[in-house]
Amino acid sequence: MIDMTHPVDVKNYLLPNMYNWTLDNKTSNLNFTRKVIHAIDHEPNFENEIRNTKFIETWTQYDDIEIYTNIDLVSDIFRNPLIRNNTIIDMFLLNVPLEQLTLHSLFPFLFEILFQPSTEVVNAIQSILHDIENGYTLTCIHLRMGQNPSNPLDARFEDRASAAENILDFLNRTNLRKMQNTRIFIASDSEQALSKIVREFPNQTITIPGPIIHVDRPANGVHRLHGFLKVVTDFYVLGECHMSILTASGFSALANRRRTEPYQNLFKYDGSNRRIERCHDIYQDSQPPKTVIVGKYCRVVFNCSSREM
Repeated sequence: MIDMTHPVDVKNYLLPNMYNWTLDNKTSNLNFTRKVIHAIDHEPNFENEIRNTKFIETWTQYDDIEIYTNIDLVSDIFRNPLIRNNTIIDMFLLNVPLEQLTLHSLFPFLFEILFQPSTEVVNAIQSILHDIENGYTLTCIHLRMGQNPSNPLDARFEDRASAAENILDFLNRTNLRKMQNTRIFIASDSEQALSKIVREFPNQTITIPGPIIHVDRPANGVHRLHGFLKVVTDFYVLGECHMSILTASGFSALANRRRTEPYQNLFKYDGSNRRIERCHDIYQDSQPPKTVIVGKYCRVVFNCSSREM
């Protein structure tokens, strides 16, 4: 079951698709045995349980298991030799190389099984999809700027202060301004950074209207329901791009995995040297590209969060 109610109930904009994951509190039996796990950022006991114990067998004694976590342990589950006799685990291991059984490889598959967009989300992206169907190409930019007036409770990212200007320089070098059949979609946690791109390409840019909100750290006074609609819609559009330029962000990295070809025309902004660099799939060659070692962001984009480089 999925029960996400912060900052608003996820069911407002994401509905069950092939699997009904809704939780019916009215029919929940209070006499059920329950295991509750809180593991945010780092929880050694939980991580050890996943990696080194028969946790699936242990958990079968409970009627309900509630897990609150943001830790990526997908690869660790498949690498745990003590659960190899599980039918679902074996199904994946027989069909997918172990090194590719990661959160970022499996995410698009699991996301589409679990979720479908609500009518509000579909309506919000309809005009963009219509442009694509009519032959327009979609260049996407995600500017994750960190703490700023639009996102005051977030961490600061000093090396991204000039990200918008550097990306504009890159776009101008590609003569994107002269490509009338190109639309530029922009998503950002900063209204100021977003406006810089829009001012340079006023006739080509597309943005989703609504307040900017950080799902984990929503600012006071922001309309959370409208803000969450914008977040979900931005996420879906970032999966429809022909070309993507991304700053370091798990949000856009996962959204990018929904693209039919996630690494086609994929670029990242490296704040350490203020450059735009092309990303490659580490699995297309026998040896991973050298750029994988450049900062943590490559580990997200290159789909190797659990691999040692």
